[in-house]
Amino acid sequence: MSKTTAIIVALVVILGGAYLLMNSAPKNVDTGSETGQQDKTTNAEGRVVFSVTDVATDMSTISEINMKVSKVEMHSEASSWVTVSSTPKTYNLLSLNARSEFELLADVKAKAGTYNQVRLTVDSISVTTKGGATKTAKLPSGELKINTNLMVVADQTSSVSFDFLASKSLHMTGSGEYVFAPVVKTESRSNADVTVGTNSVVTIGGGKVDDENTSGMDIDGSVKINFEIKANQKLNIESTDKIKLEGLIY
Repeated sequence: MSKTTAIIVALVVILGGAYLLMNSAPKNVDTGSETGQQDKTTNAEGRVVFSVTDVATDMSTISEINMKVSKVEMHSEASSWVTVSSTPKTYNLLSLNARSEFELLADVKAKAGTYNQVRLTVDSISVTTKGGATKTAKLPSGELKINTNLMVVADQTSSVSFDFLASKSLHMTGSGEYVFAPVVKTESRSNADVTVGTNSVVTIGGGKVDDENTSGMDIDGSVKINFEIKANQKLNIESTDKIKLEGLIY
């Protein structure tokens, strides 16, 4: 386990109704028709399960990192963006770390196909220190759009996980304010083994890794492959509420 704070958002797709993860029935999502490159059973539906966790932390002065997510969407070339959840939820990421669990974020059905992006709307990140002070971290953008290659095949389970490396994402300005510029390791799998427990605990394993990459958000909100704001880069939040780089910290 790495010495970083991480948040994993895992997407699980189960097609054709052949495998039930939970007793409750998820809502339907219409993603439109598929292309010839996608699964031939264009009317097949799959179950999509999102979950959140915090894998590890070495932030000795931080007691809580709370993330509020208000929307989850997925994208395919055939159907463009599809909303899979619009219910706001807040997650205490360090509490998830202490329990070493994935917590359910959304559970829906979607059509078979190839999905190339997932977008999270993050309303806020709040940071509480062990001294009891709580501050809202500045996000370069509340829209986090992650590229991936999620292969959805009928009667198989697929997953895509987003590992937010919080120790590389969280920065402090010279005036003591926090900036959270997400650095995310993304991995997608096909033919994965997935279970969801009665307490909304999601377990993912096995399968074939189809795609993995690490990307990061710049101060302007753009997401780039193999990018991160370095720990020694000096940040400032201007009076216009924009984030500015002001050289290096030596």
